[in-house]
Amino acid sequence: MKRILSMVLAGVMAISVMPVTAFAKNNVTATAKIVSMLEVTKAEVEANHNIINEVLGDMPELQIKVQDVSYKHTGTGVAPEEVDVTVSLDNAKFLEDQDLESLVSVRDDDNTWVIEDGESKKERLAVSVDERDADEDTVTFTFNGNFEKDDIIVIDLYSVMDKTSEGRTATVSVESEMVSVDDLTYVSVMSKGLKATVKKLETVAVEEVAEISSKGLKIEAAVGNLPSELTLKLSKGFEFLNSCDGLKGDGYSITKKNDTELTVAVEEGRSEINIKGVDGINNGQGILIEATTAKVGDIATIKVSAKNYDSTSIEVMEVVEYTVEMTVDEDEDLPVIYSGVGVDNYGLTDDSDHLSLEITVEESFPGAWNMKKAFYFKLPEGVYVAEENSDGVNGVDVTEVEGLYLNGKEASADEVEGKFLKAYQDGDYVEFEFKRRTFDDVNTTTQSDPAKLTFTLTLVADPTFEGEVDLTLTGDDIDEQTVTIAEFVKPYEVKAERNDLKIDYRYTKVPTAITVTEPEAGLWEEKEAVFALNIEKGNVIQFEKDATFTVNEDSEMKLNCSTNKNNGTLAFQVKEASDDEAAVVTISDMELYMSRDIPAGFYDLLLTTSMEQGSDMDVSFSGKGSGDGYLDTVLFGGVEKDDYTVGDVSDYENVVKEGFINIITGGRDEDGFTTKVVVPIGADYILSGENKIALDVPAYINDAGYTMLPVRAVANALGIDKNAVLWDQPTRTVTIMYGQRIITMTYGQKVIYVNGSALPASSAVEIKDDRTFLPMRDLATALGVLDIEWDAVNRTATLNGNQ
Repeated sequence: MKRILSMVLAGVMAISVMPVTAFAKNNVTATAKIVSMLEVTKAEVEANHNIINEVLGDMPELQIKVQDVSYKHTGTGVAPEEVDVTVSLDNAKFLEDQDLESLVSVRDDDNTWVIEDGESKKERLAVSVDERDADEDTVTFTFNGNFEKDDIIVIDLYSVMDKTSEGRTATVSVESEMVSVDDLTYVSVMSKGLKATVKKLETVAVEEVAEISSKGLKIEAAVGNLPSELTLKLSKGFEFLNSCDGLKGDGYSITKKNDTELTVAVEEGRSEINIKGVDGINNGQGILIEATTAKVGDIATIKVSAKNYDSTSIEVMEVVEYTVEMTVDEDEDLPVIYSGVGVDNYGLTDDSDHLSLEITVEESFPGAWNMKKAFYFKLPEGVYVAEENSDGVNGVDVTEVEGLYLNGKEASADEVEGKFLKAYQDGDYVEFEFKRRTFDDVNTTTQSDPAKLTFTLTLVADPTFEGEVDLTLTGDDIDEQTVTIAEFVKPYEVKAERNDLKIDYRYTKVPTAITVTEPEAGLWEEKEAVFALNIEKGNVIQFEKDATFTVNEDSEMKLNCSTNKNNGTLAFQVKEASDDEAAVVTISDMELYMSRDIPAGFYDLLLTTSMEQGSDMDVSFSGKGSGDGYLDTVLFGGVEKDDYTVGDVSDYENVVKEGFINIITGGRDEDGFTTKVVVPIGADYILSGENKIALDVPAYINDAGYTMLPVRAVANALGIDKNAVLWDQPTRTVTIMYGQRIITMTYGQKVIYVNGSALPASSAVEIKDDRTFLPMRDLATALGVLDIEWDAVNRTATLNGNQ
């Protein structure tokens, strides 16, 4: 007789969070299996009073694994929906007065308990007993909350057997919308029993074929010898291939009875056999199984039986997704590398080996990694793979390779590294481009082991790159995926402010200072660490000599300093390294040379260091350093191209402060405006000196918080002729012509052009009621107005014309 355990699963949301409404139909699917099946003798179980518990061995468990959860609901809230799961015991029952909740646990995909021994560990799920009849035939559990994908319901099958004669079994069946399975054996009383084992659980993809463990399916008698004939019965969703018919081996021969059943003839006197591939028969393959209708997560089970013998079941194969997965060991610390530094760490005391985390790419099933298609490994822009590190480790160091083939033979680590080198060259040294059929496409019926590749990368980065390094695997037949393999930090921090200056030809003072900060004490190497600063477009603007270099006393750092008058460069070298405190180098009292015809606009501050250029750069800045920063490191595979370096492929600019110098008035410009313009926000007028000028569209503050002024009205108020303010409808561009200035702005762009030089704007040009608006400070800068005031109380902007 079967006694029934009925479980009610209900999903609920907290009523205090949102109003209640009903779910639409939920879709929850799961699989069920037995873990730790017990094989005991009649004497053992009777000595334990027929009770099935830990005294006999590991507690048998019914495990129900949630494969997919799709909660759908209507209205504004969520109400419970019940999913019945009926668990039936055969030849066993649950004990009287048993605490049934304590038999139930649930763990999530991180192997963390959601429910442990009936007690909720997470708020999303709880269990209780609602109903229990007198003879323990039916028990109803209620799960309150939400299931998630890969949750595992664990029910300890703590029970008492009815009959314990030899050959008897206790089984459990499950019937539910979630899962349906019959007669899972969790206890077997041995007599003339059979035992079946495999070395490992193989994997197979949906509708694909795989071989039972290459080590074989071992079948042995519990007592004495095997019978002359065995039956192998395969579970639902799987089929034996025709090639199984006629298989022969040491002490056995196989006949295929149908798609799910094999008959095994056993030689007399055999106590065990091992069914596996034999050279010369079926290409050396053993039992082949196809996942015909099985779904991901299903387990192929073979039931081994014989007349007058107790049967046994063995799990042989699991259905997995057809995927290629890239992983790193997330328990390992992320390597921290300094950017803008070669693999020898020249200029620094850092001993980083520039190696990434170890990266593993593995397919779930042989053939999942489709070698007929191209695939790529991509690094962030500004990150590169070096030829080798300072210890001589290859730029790509393959530490493990399995299941990758070249010309019919399994590839070695050296051969795979060669393919990486070719792929990096084909990817123009910015990515690895593995072309179609770089490796052989495997025969899934002959190849039993999935392909696996493990490697590390030797990394360097542009001086301007900072942050985590995400490696991306993508391809024509691979789902794109990303792992973080390293992190780059800068070996210095530069702080500088924007300086608004009018042209003054020689010795124009820079009112602010520049600081260069060491991130940690003792990092900059004595004699080797050199820093050189200059300004872009050095032909029209340069540093004059005699700037002041100071360093904080507590660091105890000493410097050698110089100014190269030929290219307007300020440079310093670490003479003595910092000790207990990191150094802060301050450069002040700077003066500029400007060409008389320098265009108005922004000029960036540039920095070049010996970390990038190595020993070729010295404090006199007379070596390679000319202000054009580049990383002088040979790329992986670059030796074959005459020492191809990062500088040959990188187009980064070594800018440490954009717009460091802002030339307000270009060469030969007029003297500027003298009118005072007052713009009340939201008013229908502006004041130009003593004159009140009506506006059809008032000034306003945009969503980003910038004060937006009407371009044409403000320009006219400053005295610019109305015919000098032009609008081009096709390009939606406004142009202002004043003296030697031609100012253009285009709708939607965050840039203003003054005499062809781009000035970054705080906010994009906007159009409101057919009028063009620009942020107050940006418009004033373009028009050459330096004195700007903002009255927050009265919400009034004032542009004071130059005196």
